[in-house]
Amino acid sequence: MMRLDLGCGSIKHEGCIGIDILPYPEVDVVQDFNLPLPYADQSVDFVMASNSLQYSDNLQQMMQELYRICRHGSTVCIVAPYAHVAAHLVNPHFRQLFNEHSPRYWTTHNEFYVDPEEYRLSEQEGWSLITSEDPSSPAEIDFRLLRVEFFYLPQYEGLYEDVELSLLRQSQMNVAFQVMFHLLVVKEDILDEEIRSRSAQPQEEPKYIEHHRFKTSKLEASDPLYYIDHISSLQTAPLQVQSPAPSLPETVDKQSLKVQTRTVTSKRRSPTSKTKKPTSLRKQVKKHISSTNRPAIKTAPLTRKNKARVR
Repeated sequence: MMRLDLGCGSIKHEGCIGIDILPYPEVDVVQDFNLPLPYADQSVDFVMASNSLQYSDNLQQMMQELYRICRHGSTVCIVAPYAHVAAHLVNPHFRQLFNEHSPRYWTTHNEFYVDPEEYRLSEQEGWSLITSEDPSSPAEIDFRLLRVEFFYLPQYEGLYEDVELSLLRQSQMNVAFQVMFHLLVVKEDILDEEIRSRSAQPQEEPKYIEHHRFKTSKLEASDPLYYIDHISSLQTAPLQVQSPAPSLPETVDKQSLKVQTRTVTSKRRSPTSKTKKPTSLRKQVKKHISSTNRPAIKTAPLTRKNKARVR
């Protein structure tokens, strides 16, 4: 069984032959993968391409070369920078961009094997985006997408549900930074049920990829979204029902009752009536003096003579 790690760099995938243009210690074959690979047709069972295909000169030719050397039923794992990131768009070293639609150009088959929710904003109903009029479309290749996974920036962790992240990723920049595809090489007739069965099985992936997944992508089941303890306590308390007002007996003269009510109401002070002014201090002193047992002080009337004395 032959396994290749295309563009392995300094960290080669376990059990693979490392191919890279630079002679790192882990590299087994020093070669530019833009050139034809030194392997026979249908001789490879697994290909790992982790953060390498973005440096390919011609991605469609690269996929044709991988299809040539792979056997029917083999798996190709591609990890690549996600296209909708501002830093990726201006990176002068990236020659290829990847997003959720990239695998749709690597097959003419129109069946979906992944969640259609990840392609909610697509105008094409079928899976394949290859048209016969497109001269750049790769000829005679068939990679079926078994699984696609997106890795989001840490700022979004725990804030959104999966469907919300999917819509944000497809409509805005700087949401997801990396994407991983697992592709099935199809060279013979195969049933759709068999492909779906393969997609449900665990897939081989780089070891570092686990660190890129959110640890708490969803709310824990034990954490309520709304705290309603105070409401539940009110529900358990006995409900106090106020008894209705007793009806008037038939023997009561309602006309006389209205007259009495009108009389009582008229005695009440109207809200607009003027309030009584407070007694002045002079009057309070005078009232206090008059209420005591002291004899009143008689003052002589102010005659002309008295007025002259006062002066």
